[in-house]
Amino acid sequence: MNRLLQWIVLLLLVAGFKSLSLKAATLSPSWGHPPHQQNEGIFWRTHWFDRDLTSPRLGYTRRPRINAPNAVLDPRWGVRSETRENGLLLIQTEEDLFQVRATELYAELWGGHPGTANKRFTINGRSTYQMPRSGTEDGHCTYSYPIIPLLPTDVVNGYNAVQWNVDPGTTFWGHAFVNQACIRMALTNHHSDLVLRKLDNFNAAVSADVDQDSESIRLKLIGSSESYPRIKNVVYQGWFRGYDENGNLNREDWHGFTKDREPLGFLGASDKSPFEINWDTSLLPAQKNVAVRAIVEFEDVENTVYLTAASKGLSIADRKGSTVHLYTPVDLPTSFWSRDNREKTCTIILDESPERIEKAELYVITWTGGPGDVMDYFTLNGHHYPVAEGHAHAIQYNRLPIDPKRLKKGANTFRLLSDTEHHGIEIIYPGPALMVRSRL
Repeated sequence: MNRLLQWIVLLLLVAGFKSLSLKAATLSPSWGHPPHQQNEGIFWRTHWFDRDLTSPRLGYTRRPRINAPNAVLDPRWGVRSETRENGLLLIQTEEDLFQVRATELYAELWGGHPGTANKRFTINGRSTYQMPRSGTEDGHCTYSYPIIPLLPTDVVNGYNAVQWNVDPGTTFWGHAFVNQACIRMALTNHHSDLVLRKLDNFNAAVSADVDQDSESIRLKLIGSSESYPRIKNVVYQGWFRGYDENGNLNREDWHGFTKDREPLGFLGASDKSPFEINWDTSLLPAQKNVAVRAIVEFEDVENTVYLTAASKGLSIADRKGSTVHLYTPVDLPTSFWSRDNREKTCTIILDESPERIEKAELYVITWTGGPGDVMDYFTLNGHHYPVAEGHAHAIQYNRLPIDPKRLKKGANTFRLLSDTEHHGIEIIYPGPALMVRSRL
């Protein structure tokens, strides 16, 4: 009897392994997959949200707003124009769905008032998806760029209704908004549009030459390129361990995001053959498992890009006599947001003396609601840094050099102050950080 049970268990294990292998072999493409799951080049087409398509006659606010249901009857907020917004986006996708390999939704999402919870959307009344946690639920100021794989049956060839919603959580008014959003589709290898544009046989990869403090990166075309449409631009993106500028709570990730649909925080771009850039890695920690990929745009081929396979197995080597560390706050406040002269502070503890520091850089992302009449609105150890210029209510990504003489061994203090009556300045989660290169 025991022998029979052993055979049954063995057969179940084999069946389970085959099932897992089949799933791995048929894994749908996704823009957000890690490098080991990006082994082929794929054409993606993006269908962006059009504000005029959704509400041509409303125009209550500049951006689509998402409100918790209770806000409309709250005497403080229910009379404001923002609560007239219903969280609905219409995204037009004129697409032959039989020639689509995978579909996903991508958004530039202001996380909302700190404490807003349960961010989600329903598409065409069919499936409801939760937004990944980004820190908003824990009381932080956030901006995120979720990539949500959709079921093939979620979308239609036409107008797709994306209905967003949130709950109040712990905040005074459950509220967020969508700055940009698109439905992104992976096309089949011999999609009729690719054949028409002579791109069905296009193949390219990323080539990288690694040095101690830099990598020379270029696009390598595979096969004959004479019949291809002219390449317009190539944007390079890296997978490595660094500062979490895209707010997905992962330091090891595909770094970078988009601002109003344009890439920001990527490795670099080139619009001239051989489409080469130099990636300065001198202020990144030594690490393995680094990867690079390219986003290839073509002349006269709108809203369609080629995403190369990930070039894997790269590394950032140990430096002789130097080391690089990322330092983050030990006391990051929730709701890191200043207005009405309410000062906010946080501290980074350095274990290095300034005399040993070779280079240092400040990373910080802000939301520009305006400093009011405050001149030195953001300081590090009393020195001002222009990290939230203007009052456009827009995201601002900053990488600024820091004079090592302005740093201290031990506590280094950031101060934020705005005297505006309304929104003020937000420090976006994960807050300010220092990347420091020091002599051993």
